[in-house]
Amino acid sequence: MIDIYTHMLPRVEGRKQQFIDAARYLVNQGVKAVATTLDKETNTSLSLYVKEANQTLKDNHIPLTIVEGTEVLASRQFAASYRHQHDILPSHDKYMILTIPTQEEPSYLKDLLYDIQLKEIVPIISEPERHPYFLEHKDGLYKFVKKGAVIQLSSDSIIGKNGKHAKKAAMQFIEHNLAHVIASGASLDNYKQHSLRQAYDVITKEKGAETAQLLMENAEATFNGQGIHMLPPERIKKTKFLGIF
Repeated sequence: MIDIYTHMLPRVEGRKQQFIDAARYLVNQGVKAVATTLDKETNTSLSLYVKEANQTLKDNHIPLTIVEGTEVLASRQFAASYRHQHDILPSHDKYMILTIPTQEEPSYLKDLLYDIQLKEIVPIISEPERHPYFLEHKDGLYKFVKKGAVIQLSSDSIIGKNGKHAKKAAMQFIEHNLAHVIASGASLDNYKQHSLRQAYDVITKEKGAETAQLLMENAEATFNGQGIHMLPPERIKKTKFLGIF
């Protein structure tokens, strides 16, 4: 398995052994590679941390690979800044994970996605099944997918750890081809709760082995900077809305 969204680097002194323990744990779970994602302000030092982390893995004979990814807090303020400062986004990554503040209604997201795609970067909307806006306005997610956005769900949502509403929405998104990648968001603080394998088991049981395999292949393609397989998205009927707001 490949996990495209983690925060696994030992970026403070004294956590090297914890990193080694976490890496071994992930390998035992069946993970062979992870991407660690931080905002652009830390990208310069992140490269060094990634290099050191991979050397540590090699020295300890741990068959795990770490690469750096790109994540931004896709807030209204960020969207406005990008309009006037196009170098705010890096150009070396094919994919960018967008975390949307839960307190914001992302009316600005359509324009931001367009601007990002102009730089030939594929936006990944992270964990919409946990966002109040997308729980109530699933058609909005459908429209973003139609425009080329990739959707990443939390493995914790799939197994029910983020609540019944998040799980129901996540499974609906999968059923209607509105989800493309599963990731854990794991860190050194919670790696023992890593749930990616469990999530794939749930998807296999509830949606079929073919669906689980497609999601795993998409994670690998994303990790390698390749195009993913996106089935034609389907609208979710209003009668299936959660109706919790």
